[in-house]
Amino acid sequence: MIWLDITDPKYVLFFKEMLPLLKNLDEVLITTRRNEGYSETHRLLELFGIEAYCIGGYGGASKLGKLQARLQRQKDFLALFEKIGEIPRLFITGASVEGVQTAYGLGIPVVNFADTPIAGHHFSLKDITILSRLTLPLSSLVFRPFVVPSECYEAMGLKKENIIPYDFIDVALWLKDLKAGRDFRGILGLDTSKPTILVREEEYKAHYVKEKLPIIYESVHLLSKELECNIVIMPRYESEGLFQEFSGIKNVHILERKLEPCEFYPYIDLLIGGGGTMNLESCYLGIPTISTRSLLLFHDIYLLQNSLMHHVKNAQEVLSLSKEILKDFSASHRALIPNIALFEPQRAGFEEIIKIIEKRFYDAHTS
Repeated sequence: MIWLDITDPKYVLFFKEMLPLLKNLDEVLITTRRNEGYSETHRLLELFGIEAYCIGGYGGASKLGKLQARLQRQKDFLALFEKIGEIPRLFITGASVEGVQTAYGLGIPVVNFADTPIAGHHFSLKDITILSRLTLPLSSLVFRPFVVPSECYEAMGLKKENIIPYDFIDVALWLKDLKAGRDFRGILGLDTSKPTILVREEEYKAHYVKEKLPIIYESVHLLSKELECNIVIMPRYESEGLFQEFSGIKNVHILERKLEPCEFYPYIDLLIGGGGTMNLESCYLGIPTISTRSLLLFHDIYLLQNSLMHHVKNAQEVLSLSKEILKDFSASHRALIPNIALFEPQRAGFEEIIKIIEKRFYDAHTS
């Protein structure tokens, strides 16, 4: 049995593409986490019809809360294995400290997909993330995207032969065949004669983000006053604070329901993003993208160097760039023009990765 712990929304999309191949290899057990204020991952799994055990929740922004949540999940993992009467043969994850540590403690080999080993875009020991320190040294095999240097992983004691690069950017997996679905503007009752800006909050509770910056929220207020447009905010965590701050502003909408990428990307004219994955998705699809991230990672530098994304530091810069980008807005449907070459979608697939996993952990001599 292969155990897969999916703990954040990006990896729902990522592993969704791998699941059919994994199921050909072995039975698959999927776990996730859910609690009040952190349900996006579970909602995505439900949206795609992926069955998973909800084991524990998210610990929030504090170190104490994170540790308490991790310890509780580890206990609950053990209870789950006792209930099903089996210890998994292999553990696969993308960002689960408690999953890696439980697997390692039980002698289960760990396969880790790790795209953010460093809180920055230059290798430095001091910038190795807490997640990396707690998981990578315990991993048997690590897969990395080509934009992240191998030395970031080798610094944590991993041998080169156990660090396997793949030559595509993750978002190409689930976007390479994207076709327009139902228009989310109709669901929200938006005026389609106006440009639509999608705003995504930063991962301000993530281990590598030092503080919650106000730039996204200041930008929304400024844009709502200065531009005739629809502004849709996609919450990162809980949405109550957003409703309190933006209630009564007629052109600002808080997105409460979970949508598939095909339902909103084809219908937006600009993304203002504080995170990583949605910025990558938007850039891949050829949508004008403004990043407000408080730190730049290797992927961000790749996008900036290839002129696929803008990066700004204050709300006034957001407004100026937004005006420039939207000055030629047309209400007619805009076809998505993917930036294919830079994301290598023709190579985006798990076939070779699965072959490596099978050879390492399922060949006759490893039985």
